[in-house]
Amino acid sequence: MKKIFLFFMLILLIFIPCAHGANPKPDSDDLVLPMPEGESMVFRPVFIGEGDKPLALKEFKVGDRATAGFKEYPTSVVIGGSFIEHNPFGKPDWLYYMGKYEVTESQYYAVMDPGKKKGSLKPIVNISWFDAQEFINKYNLWLFENAKNKLPKNEDATGFLRLPTEIEWEFAARGGSAVDPGIFDKRTPYSGPLSKFEWFSGPSSSHGKIKNIGILLPNDLKLYDMLGNVSEMTCSLYMLEYYQGRTGGFVSKGGNCFTSESKIRSSLRDEIPFYKSIRGKTAPAHQPILGMRLVMSSPIYASRNTSKLLATAWDEYVKTTRSAPVSKPIIKNLPRTTQTNYLISDAMRSLKRLKAELSKTAGVSRTAMDQLGLLSASFQNIESLVKKAEHDSAFAWIKVASETAYLIYTREMKELPGKQKALEIAKKMGKSRLMDSLAMQIRDKKANIKEGLSSYGFAFMQLEKIKKESIEAGFKKYNDFLARRGAKDQIRMLELVKKHYKEYYLNRRLDIEKWKRDLENFK
Repeated sequence: MKKIFLFFMLILLIFIPCAHGANPKPDSDDLVLPMPEGESMVFRPVFIGEGDKPLALKEFKVGDRATAGFKEYPTSVVIGGSFIEHNPFGKPDWLYYMGKYEVTESQYYAVMDPGKKKGSLKPIVNISWFDAQEFINKYNLWLFENAKNKLPKNEDATGFLRLPTEIEWEFAARGGSAVDPGIFDKRTPYSGPLSKFEWFSGPSSSHGKIKNIGILLPNDLKLYDMLGNVSEMTCSLYMLEYYQGRTGGFVSKGGNCFTSESKIRSSLRDEIPFYKSIRGKTAPAHQPILGMRLVMSSPIYASRNTSKLLATAWDEYVKTTRSAPVSKPIIKNLPRTTQTNYLISDAMRSLKRLKAELSKTAGVSRTAMDQLGLLSASFQNIESLVKKAEHDSAFAWIKVASETAYLIYTREMKELPGKQKALEIAKKMGKSRLMDSLAMQIRDKKANIKEGLSSYGFAFMQLEKIKKESIEAGFKKYNDFLARRGAKDQIRMLELVKKHYKEYYLNRRLDIEKWKRDLENFK
């Protein structure tokens, strides 16, 4: 018996990662880097989910208009990676590494003042942005000198540590590519009570006290304390809105132990000034609830070969991801047809200027002028075709959303209570085969509801790319289509779909849980 016990203990030691101070909740795919004084720092892979092409990027939305108005107006942004590794599906993918936990007092002082607060698992606070930069610089130099072989590489370039950008931070806080769009768009990416995942104010959580790292549950990326405990510095400058000209202090993200549960959210952002004045003296600003976590990044031009790869990939990248001149990237947030019409209008203005110049030039043939006229007319025809295509696209996506909602309700939600009741009866009667069959049917229906709601939200995401006038025309056209067929129930469902789309368009976020409740209560 003793030998069996020792054998199993040996197996546990070999295959189960050991917890220690810097990593209270170890995982097999953690990136663990050494530190001075025997400390270590742990990082998690954050895959962007877009493959390993040289210019792969992920587009997503930051912000939460419903809570913070213009300060967090939902905005489309893009994110890329620094290293290529195999993702959980076994495919090569770009990623960056995010600190698994907030930087602790013990880790900070191991670099800055060895021996001070050794073993403390409380996040470091009351340091300025400049203190953070000094810590990062010293730790990077120590790693390059003592553990360079443990740092991930991007071709010939060795990774280095820095503060995350606001975009990197929010992507990771929302669960990144590890969660579906419905979870990603929630205010917090959790399915259970927030108190199981984050420290916020009040007696049900932190009691207004900073806690040790890694006590609660992580998000789907296995990152701990992202939205609570202490707010976290970023390397991004604060703007009134994500794409607004005025810049101020730096951005801090996440709530802290003094933030109420109702205000904790993935998009929460604050401006922290670089300096503050106390009793007439100016000094670098710091706060008792502001800390940090680090990311591992790398240079873009990692080798001589990188420039060639980027140059080769650039033409395809421009065709597939950019619909506007490089000098006007903000247009990328506009509907697709608006982007196309912008390009057509730009080309027509250029043609008009060219015709005006040529008309003043001696020796220009009449044929050349006629060809320019024909080209201008062609652009006008294209503009008309684009408008028609947009109307057709709006109608198609409205039809998809409406029919998906109707099928979820009639084929799944209406039948689910009956199946659940039948299962209860089968349990009482002890009919195991029937129980298994009914349990499987219930699981299938719940899965179909979840998948259907995901498709429902995807249709709204496509409609968002279309001009408002075309969407209004699409709803009217589909309503008329249903009226000709006498589909009264589907017309009522269309009104609910229209309501849901207006809510989505206002907040630019998927609200899967609310839509599910509305469909369950549809009569």
